[in-house]
Amino acid sequence: MKNQSYTYREIMNQVESWRKVYSDVVGEKVSLDLNIFSDNYDEIIFFGCGSSYNLSQSASFFTKSLLDGRSCFALPSSELLINTDIYINKDKKYIIVGFSRSGETTESINVVKLLKDRQNVKSFTFSCKEGSTISKFSDYHFICKGAAEKSIVMTVSFSAMLFAYCLILTKFLNNKDMLYEFKDLSNYLGENISKLFDDIEYYVDKNNFSSYFVLGSGFNYGLAVEADLKMKEMSQVPSYSYHLYEFNHGPKSLVNKESLCLILTLSKSLFKTEEIFKEILNLESKVLLVGSKDISIVDSKNIDYLLSDSNFKFDIIKSFINIPIFQILAYIKTIKKNLNPDKPKNLDYTMII
Repeated sequence: MKNQSYTYREIMNQVESWRKVYSDVVGEKVSLDLNIFSDNYDEIIFFGCGSSYNLSQSASFFTKSLLDGRSCFALPSSELLINTDIYINKDKKYIIVGFSRSGETTESINVVKLLKDRQNVKSFTFSCKEGSTISKFSDYHFICKGAAEKSIVMTVSFSAMLFAYCLILTKFLNNKDMLYEFKDLSNYLGENISKLFDDIEYYVDKNNFSSYFVLGSGFNYGLAVEADLKMKEMSQVPSYSYHLYEFNHGPKSLVNKESLCLILTLSKSLFKTEEIFKEILNLESKVLLVGSKDISIVDSKNIDYLLSDSNFKFDIIKSFINIPIFQILAYIKTIKKNLNPDKPKNLDYTMII
């Protein structure tokens, strides 16, 4: 099934972009200005459109987990434009952190332009192209070089911008253990991504599905929403995403034996996950779990595992292994349906950047 589509190459080669980002952020010759994090801000607001909003949700959780007590939240760019004065209080200080693959996303540019002259707001934006419009209006800007796709659907740009932001904050905090593990993450996926593709292709060959659910908690919730979006965009399979424990509060009514439920890497702090698995399995759904078999005490022929040998100290870094998994899964399902992943229905490049 491996072919020369843009989408395939961008998914499979994205680890190289992560390595480039790592070098640009952590390398010995890099002099990255991290002063934006030094001031005593009241709130950090993350924003973007589509996939960039999804990664904003994960970036917000990452920040909250490292900057204990700091108020962080994510918004779609349009929401921040429509309700600016609800979210931006003149008596508080803010960092706004925005993501745009091209740096030309209209709503995201307008957010930065609108708030540029407010003395209580500083902006930090990420894109994948040099000389973008959003960079010209931002106080701080980082470019993920080589991560801009030719394909319409965001894959490598999504992971590279999220990877870059998380690395930059980790470097600011001088958390050397996490910095080393980010490097190990790139090496692990670089060594395993080809086999991972084969494993997922084999799984989809054996397990047809007509509806798709993705469950994730904390950092993984933004990834779950992105996984849902990738399947919708590329394969047009009805797809849904939920917080792990919210699944039992209504959404399970949609599940049947033709469903696939992808469960993203589970944190060690989660509890009673086996009850969630049993609920899904009782509905005859197939379950695909990312990570070690040790996290599930449920034994069923309908549960399969991906990257079960992955072993990372930090759950939040391990969560990055979910990204190529859900991208490959959506890509393979698309090919199986004889659709073109490079040309998703009703979409163009400017609609989803």
